[in-house]
Amino acid sequence: MTAWDDVRDLIGKCDADGVTALVLTLDADGRREIARQLPGHLKEIRRYLDSWRGTGEHAEALRAAGAGTIATATSVASWLTRRGLVGADSTVDDTHRLLRLVRMRPPTWQADLAQRLAGRLRGRDPSYELTAALIRETGIEVPTDDGFVVGWVSRRTAGRPLADVLADDPLLDALLPRIFEAQGVGEALNREGIYPWPSVLHTLATNGRADRSMMLDGCLRCFLRGGTALELRFFVRLHEALDPTVNEIEPHARDYLRLLPSSTGTVAELALNHLRRLDPPEPEGFGEAATALMFRQEKKLVRAGLSWIDQVVRHAPGHAEKVSEALVMIFSHETHDLRERAVRLAVKHAAGMSADTLRDAAGALPPDLRAQLATVVSGIEVKAQAPQASRQGAALTPGRRELPSPIGTAAELAASVTLFARDTEHWDDWIAIERMMAGLVELAHRDRDAVQKALAPVMNQEFPWWVAGDPGIHPVGWLLTACRNLVSPGSRERWTKPLLPLPSHVHPLHRFVLRRAAEVFTALQNGDLFPLLLATPTSVSGHINPAELIARLERLEASGAEPFPADLDQALLRIPRSVEPETVARAERLSSPAGRLVARWMAGAGRVTPQVAIRHRYLDGASLRWSDDGVPPVYSRSDPQIVPFVSAPATGLEGIDALFHVPSFRYAECMTWWLGIMPSEPEAAAAYLLAFSMVGRRLAAPESASLGELAGATEPLGPVAATLLLARLNSADPAQRASLLGTLATLAAAGHLPGHDLGEQLGLLVTYDLVTLSRITSALVEITNAGFGAQVWPIVTAALPHLFPTGRERGVHGLAALIALGADTAPPGAGTEIPGLAAVVARGGSSRMVREATRLTRLLRE
Repeated sequence: MTAWDDVRDLIGKCDADGVTALVLTLDADGRREIARQLPGHLKEIRRYLDSWRGTGEHAEALRAAGAGTIATATSVASWLTRRGLVGADSTVDDTHRLLRLVRMRPPTWQADLAQRLAGRLRGRDPSYELTAALIRETGIEVPTDDGFVVGWVSRRTAGRPLADVLADDPLLDALLPRIFEAQGVGEALNREGIYPWPSVLHTLATNGRADRSMMLDGCLRCFLRGGTALELRFFVRLHEALDPTVNEIEPHARDYLRLLPSSTGTVAELALNHLRRLDPPEPEGFGEAATALMFRQEKKLVRAGLSWIDQVVRHAPGHAEKVSEALVMIFSHETHDLRERAVRLAVKHAAGMSADTLRDAAGALPPDLRAQLATVVSGIEVKAQAPQASRQGAALTPGRRELPSPIGTAAELAASVTLFARDTEHWDDWIAIERMMAGLVELAHRDRDAVQKALAPVMNQEFPWWVAGDPGIHPVGWLLTACRNLVSPGSRERWTKPLLPLPSHVHPLHRFVLRRAAEVFTALQNGDLFPLLLATPTSVSGHINPAELIARLERLEASGAEPFPADLDQALLRIPRSVEPETVARAERLSSPAGRLVARWMAGAGRVTPQVAIRHRYLDGASLRWSDDGVPPVYSRSDPQIVPFVSAPATGLEGIDALFHVPSFRYAECMTWWLGIMPSEPEAAAAYLLAFSMVGRRLAAPESASLGELAGATEPLGPVAATLLLARLNSADPAQRASLLGTLATLAAAGHLPGHDLGEQLGLLVTYDLVTLSRITSALVEITNAGFGAQVWPIVTAALPHLFPTGRERGVHGLAALIALGADTAPPGAGTEIPGLAAVVARGGSSRMVREATRLTRLLRE
């Protein structure tokens, strides 16, 4: 047997000591043979051991074989720090063994290995102890690489007290300053139970073994450099363990002020606590620091900042004017006790503050706090319910966008088709699809050759399957295939007949959209082109202006053409419910069958109102029960679900009747289109979307559904649309919430916000644990701060009776914030009776829920 055979057998037995003893006896040729075979053998071991375990128990034997046989220091350092050779849990402890092997090499080789290992260490690497031992034995300059520093703070102490280990450590003076700079040291030192480093370093500083001022400066540098709370937690602990004196803090006061705006909460709190020990800073810097604190999201910091303002202004009244702007920022804060505290400070120090600043900001306060401020600042209207301004001063994004201009040229049409052909991301933009479809029909009727010429370069490009082959069952795929056939009518890939899926296979609204696309496809295929489409909306809500629809019908009658059937059905659904009498009279002069149908529809004859309702289904054990009033017994909330129902009498129009009699189905797309299909029946469209909104035990509107069209609703929204709005507000996606907040603001401004229904459904959904109350409340606070408190008040009054606890039960999480919102939006002296409110007040105690309920009661009785 060769030396390699013996070593391989020992590695297989995980006998690292045997490998070490054997390698020490080998000559140069034997060591070279083993070094040559090791990489391949490592691959074999990894082949039958999973990657997470690395080389498992073979690691120490492999490390010993490499350290004793590989020729160069560079290669040995690479081998020892190789992934998979440090142990699955970094518990390899083979320093004594490796030192025996390395000591065979020349001193210069050992020094080279120490330097190269120090540069390759990563975190808690078992090669750290070997590196440190070689540094001490060779006497080389202590390396300060990040990995070596992390290894130094992560090392084992073999049962000795850390204080004794560090006091005797010759590396301390060189490496201690580096812990404030090396990457990863903070996380390593913060591991629970690693060692009591903060207290030990404080002891070493007290004994003169470590430089105290260096450590305080290092902590401050870490804070100013920034990082996550986890990365900085150790340095916060060390800073507080050192317990700096006022004389040590004062020279760095400006740096501590810089920490207040954007550092982590723990660092900002530390900085503020030490600043409060000093004399007041100069007025300008104090004003900026106070303003920064008022912008913080942490209520604890804002509260501490208000106390600091009070402390400073009491000792330096001249600083009051500089903090006026900071103080009034809290007047529109979502937490009432912070606003209350800010008003008390404003009243207390009003003599030194800017009366104009206080007066201008008073409108953001609820009436009771405004009355307190009015006692020291003249000109504040107490009784008027002024619109409240957003804390950040930013208006909500409108919920509706502008309707794009129609496509007027073949070049514009080609650009639109290219957009859809390149990326399916645009297939959810139903308004853009309507625009493309209308342009395609009109321009192909006007000048088919020009359209073919403009589309040819687009269709001849290499596009994905939705252009090149099967169009699928999405209207855009059908329209793009129609464009391809228009450009290449003789193509073998020509798709000649769009096949509508069976009614039971797709949702009726999805199938309705496909019918319209199929009509356009067939017309382009057969050359039976009409001058225009009737149903192209004139509003982003999906509505058609009745006068514009009549004008389109007049053009069709003049050309002797009848509209497409599905296009006519869609046009009828987009007619507003309220049409001016003179417009109806104009419609009655139309002579075509389609014109007479539209005239009857505008007059209300034959038009039906779908009946929409919600039932709350829930499971009680193994039985399925139904609650018609939506309030199941308390003991039966194990598995609640929202089930919407839509029904309507037959209109005699098959395409429309199919939308209100929904069979079972398996598939749905084009949800962004649904509200725009029947904008005059928003409750029915919302019901269909709501059916797709249950996600496990949570409620969230489908991401593929657009709710912006509700902002243009001309008909009253009811409980179904309200539930859908709450489902979207319950989303954790900031973009979805921001978009819907704009929709709600638009509805509120138009007086169409369904306040009572929103409140009723909110109470029920929170009771069933289908939505998170705090998310909804935060959205309502934003609507209130945008100036729509009067529209939010009905929501709160309708929701609270469902949420008040009975007996001594705890209130649902977030209830206190909703009661506070009610107090902020309640009309003074309204006298509104809110069932259950008195019982909450009667509970007594100092909880926020009781305090806010008491405040709301007082406001309602004023």
